[in-house]
Amino acid sequence: MSEIITAENIDTVVQRNKGIVDEVSAQALKLQKNPSIMRVPSMSQLALLILQGFGLVQMPIEDKYWSGAIYVKEGKIVPVINTALPRVNQYFAAWHEIYHLLFDKVSFDHIIENDNMMEERKAEYFAACMLLQDVDKYFANLTTMDTVSKVMYCMSAFEAPYKAVLISLYEDAVQRKNENLKSQIKEILDLKIDDMPNRFRRLGLDDSLVMPSYVVNTSYLHEQIKKCEEANPELKYHGDNESFLENIMKEIRVITRTDR
Repeated sequence: MSEIITAENIDTVVQRNKGIVDEVSAQALKLQKNPSIMRVPSMSQLALLILQGFGLVQMPIEDKYWSGAIYVKEGKIVPVINTALPRVNQYFAAWHEIYHLLFDKVSFDHIIENDNMMEERKAEYFAACMLLQDVDKYFANLTTMDTVSKVMYCMSAFEAPYKAVLISLYEDAVQRKNENLKSQIKEILDLKIDDMPNRFRRLGLDDSLVMPSYVVNTSYLHEQIKKCEEANPELKYHGDNESFLENIMKEIRVITRTDR
């Protein structure tokens, strides 16, 4: 779980990002240029395709602070995305988890929690690199509306969450010494917008992006387990598919407190 970023701590976060920008930007560029990655027009859909190769589990978990995790069990690494969150948050979480899968150097003992905040910060920055490239230029061309509406247009165009857009814009404002934009962003960073779908509709934007999907999908995990069993029929550690999957679901519910 990543730290909650507010107007009070955003300058600290941006300062921390300065120490990882070269490393994480290089990792993002490396992935973008990887010829083995399937090319699709949507970066959000590309993230889901990559995770599907690891046996992605999608399930709704009614915890707005739990976006996803990498679950490790019996030699398998399984990414989990919370589909009770708005779709833009799911897409950002997907790229966040891809960082952990491909570049995180910490040990996968069980589940990646927030005890390694630097790796969490890198994962967040990586997701922003993958989804929000040139968002500052797009934002600058939206000149005839209020700042919150501009951010929503950015959310729609880049399929990224509200705060992720603002943090990227704030970083650019810091680099350009744009004190006016910094002030505007701080004023709306902690804004609680309970009617986001309505706001999107009024702006003529696709409101499905800011609504949950509630998808329940474990088929990718089943496929991965089956492939392992076919490739290594002599190995018995996978156990029964349904039993293995149910154990994962039970433990995730315990971790996210959904059984309490």
